[in-house]
Amino acid sequence: MSRWAAVLLLPLVAAVTCVSAGSRSGPVPGSLSRAPYDAPPASAATIPIRLDLRAAREILATLSRDRFDPAEAKSLEALPAIGAAIRDSQRPAEVFERDLAAAFEEQSRVAVFDFRKIREERSSWEEMLAAIGSREAELTRSAASRALALLPADLRVSVPVEIDLTFGLPGREDHLVLPDAEGGGRRVVVDLARALSDVHGSPAPEQLQHLSRLMAGEAYQPAWAVYRAGSAAWQKRDPALGPLEPLLRAGAEVGPSALYTVNENFFPMSVWLKEPMKASIDEFNRVAERLASAEGDLDQRVQLAAEVRRPEFASRVAGPAGAFFADGITQTLGIDAYRTTLSGGPRAFYEAYDRAAVQKKRELIPLAKVIRDRLSTAAPAR
Repeated sequence: MSRWAAVLLLPLVAAVTCVSAGSRSGPVPGSLSRAPYDAPPASAATIPIRLDLRAAREILATLSRDRFDPAEAKSLEALPAIGAAIRDSQRPAEVFERDLAAAFEEQSRVAVFDFRKIREERSSWEEMLAAIGSREAELTRSAASRALALLPADLRVSVPVEIDLTFGLPGREDHLVLPDAEGGGRRVVVDLARALSDVHGSPAPEQLQHLSRLMAGEAYQPAWAVYRAGSAAWQKRDPALGPLEPLLRAGAEVGPSALYTVNENFFPMSVWLKEPMKASIDEFNRVAERLASAEGDLDQRVQLAAEVRRPEFASRVAGPAGAFFADGITQTLGIDAYRTTLSGGPRAFYEAYDRAAVQKKRELIPLAKVIRDRLSTAAPAR
């Protein structure tokens, strides 16, 4: 499970409970009737996505044998996805081989790579891989379109992405990200069982939709980073934001990517995830107040700024809060206004959300007064 997916899991569980209790009343009038990432793209960017099923297929073929074959284990290690997983585990290849053998013996202890349940459920995963293979072109096209949907239209970027499907990744994440030294893009190794754990057993179209969203999110992140690197609005500091700039930048940078961790059924977030998201936004506002109060204390300000830049803060606070802000803009002002907002940099992101919050009043959680005060300060001339 990805960092943001783990953070947003509890809100989604709460939302599912509300829906199952019959509380869903439909989308807000005048808002998007679908997830923002399902809007038609406007960007001239290109995000070619290539899907590699070899590792997943070969693992399933090996696990389908009556007994463990050490020679097959050795051949699996030559596949890029499996080699990357072994390197990520920081264990020797022998550990991978022992854990693969353990899938055939119930009494054997698994150390890092757990293939036992995959072997038990291999027939259902074979069916899933067959469905993915038969609709591969459609799946990659859908994921690329979803990734392009939330990119601004003013800059042309091109980021190739390779998605390798496998099973038994070490740790708890549902994927790991590798730099692609050849194409300058991104390579993502996805543990298919973990990635589809929430929908495993659902009809194949639902599982494919879930996988498409994960692929889109992984494709969007590097494209969004390349866009920001080429945007003057994102590269220029905004002194008028004062000590709040690191916080506001963090939320505006990771919020758009975090939108992809939210299931299609839970938009608008202000309807289905408002209460669960409130904790993250309250913490975001509290940090803003702490930064403002520390403006005259350099040591404290540096300490707080360092806290804001940590990955844990991005996943726990800035990601969920930023996603709520981003969706508030799209649902209130429209997807075109949202993409224009992103092209304007961090200040424009919060100014747009503040306008949306004024329009929606009770539906959107307001920004802290210290943030609104900073936004009212004139931006530097460009």
